[in-house]
Amino acid sequence: MDTPILKVSNLSKSIKKKEIIKNISFQLKKGEVLGFLGANGAGKSTTLRMLVGLSRPSAGTISICGHSIRDDYVKAMSHVGCIIEGPDLYDYLSGYKNLELLGAMSKHVTKEAIDHAVALVGMSSRIHDKVRIYSMGMKQRIGLAQALIHQPDLLILDEPTNGLDPQGIHEFREIIQSLAKEAGISVLISSHLISEIQLMCDRVCIINHGIIVRDDAVTDLLSSNEIVWALNNPSQGQKILSEHFKLDSQITDQNELVAAIDPDVLPKINELFVTSGLELQTVATKKSTLEALFLSLTNQQTIQ
Repeated sequence: MDTPILKVSNLSKSIKKKEIIKNISFQLKKGEVLGFLGANGAGKSTTLRMLVGLSRPSAGTISICGHSIRDDYVKAMSHVGCIIEGPDLYDYLSGYKNLELLGAMSKHVTKEAIDHAVALVGMSSRIHDKVRIYSMGMKQRIGLAQALIHQPDLLILDEPTNGLDPQGIHEFREIIQSLAKEAGISVLISSHLISEIQLMCDRVCIINHGIIVRDDAVTDLLSSNEIVWALNNPSQGQKILSEHFKLDSQITDQNELVAAIDPDVLPKINELFVTSGLELQTVATKKSTLEALFLSLTNQQTIQ
């Protein structure tokens, strides 16, 4: 089995005797995009700061490409590019000069590496313009290029779409997905934009009060075995489900009948509805959303 790009095991963090992160574990594979979701104060930023060495864990281990953050920090971080608190750019310099300055701090960053990063984020035509005339979306692209010039295996991005308009968010999403699928870069991305995480990520970790309450593929999180029937008499349909199939069901405010069923049984249920004289108008799978799941798992009434 391939070594995980990122492996977090039994990670905990206490501050002033208060446990902020409570024994969490998760992994990230090559070319995978992992969304890290949580309300304000849930522990997202604390976790990300530990992943890049800005904060020391109270317990547990973090390894990147097989290198321990604690025992082999330099080698571990050589595989990482990150944007934790927004891109730090000099407005009076061009985007390219900003990248050259950062690259000069490392003997391993070549002109070819900078040009490659610029191409990856789609900034080749504007890279020599002054940063002060860049839009927010363009600045975010340069920040992403800063994280890429070291040719990392892992990108760690904390709220990277803050301040972007819908077009900028869409463009950023396409860049991230391209980096994962075409360049094989693994991406850990923290965001409050739940709908965007749903579109961008392969997998999602939901953290609540310092505990990971769900870690699963987005497709699995959103799969549903609930069926919605529009019937002329939903009360009679509810009675049929109970008496003939021993199924619990609910009638919604829209006067639709909803029940969680085995899909193999659906044809028999529909047939019995019709032979019992019910008018079957529509049958559909109930669609789940990541936002609804997030709210149910974290007991949040609103997205913070």
